[in-house]
Amino acid sequence: MAIISSRATAADIAKSAGVAKSTVSLAFSAPERVSAKTRERILNAAAAAGYTPNPVAQSLKTGRNNIVGIILADLTNPHGGAVLGQAQQTANDIGYMAMTATASHDPKRDLEFVRKFEQLNIRAAIIMPSGSGHEYVKALATSSIRFVTYGHKLSGLACDHVGLDNRLGMELLVRHLVELGHRRIGHVAGNQRQWSGTERLDGLRESLSEAGLTLEDKYLGFGEYDEDASYRAALKLLRKKDRPTALITANNVTAIGALRAARDLKLRCPEDISIATIDEVPWSELISPTLTHAAQPIGDMAACAATWLIERLEGQNKTELPRFIEFPPKLIVGQSTASIDGH
Repeated sequence: MAIISSRATAADIAKSAGVAKSTVSLAFSAPERVSAKTRERILNAAAAAGYTPNPVAQSLKTGRNNIVGIILADLTNPHGGAVLGQAQQTANDIGYMAMTATASHDPKRDLEFVRKFEQLNIRAAIIMPSGSGHEYVKALATSSIRFVTYGHKLSGLACDHVGLDNRLGMELLVRHLVELGHRRIGHVAGNQRQWSGTERLDGLRESLSEAGLTLEDKYLGFGEYDEDASYRAALKLLRKKDRPTALITANNVTAIGALRAARDLKLRCPEDISIATIDEVPWSELISPTLTHAAQPIGDMAACAATWLIERLEGQNKTELPRFIEFPPKLIVGQSTASIDGH
């Protein structure tokens, strides 16, 4: 067998194996079209040379590849990074690589990445949607890409969805605070144009109602899942003379904004204000007090999304009906909540 350099090409492999270059391409992209004996000879030559085909270039030629897409709303939030890490690992374990894009909460960027993925013949993608309007959903629905939505469900888009049971998360937090004696409970809400934001707010209202309480308008602020906006919303709530004795925030970024507001107003947590949230706050073990939160099983959720995506891609799931799953959160009691008398 000829010695091939470490930067071997398909032509080098073809020469070494004694086949046409097109046969080398078929051996990797459509192995069923090459005899077992010939493919073994090609693979042996490739292994000796350390050769692997370029998956992007191969997909542009054949329209087939083992690449899936992942479009995140925000990679600066550690939640997004955790989702990405687990989804990539699951895809890799099944034999796929993942190409990742971050939209920074911009629906237009979501759609730009979808078009780029289409150009690269990526046929399936996990998307953490940044948008929700009719035109946005229509663009995704008419795309050649098969989607699994993660976190934010889109009305009108017939695809599999993996998310959190947001209402249960709020129920766990409300029940915990009510058991501590809190009755004036405020909320810094998330983006109401997104499924999780509305589900969490509606879930909070329902849980308060079941406890015989209501969410008064004066105790409701909107943080849009943004730290600075959440800081301003929390400041407004905590400056009231009859301020809430407890705040529930929509996610970890929102919680950081609320903690900053309490600090700047010189309110002690939990002695003066209890704070609880959905999502663990980054580096929570370094934050004092540690936050009471409804923890998402991110590993299980991201693994499920990646598995479902590849099942659709490979035709393993024959039903055309969209699948929907909401994972239950778990209450983690930290030091940021206390009984109404501070004990």
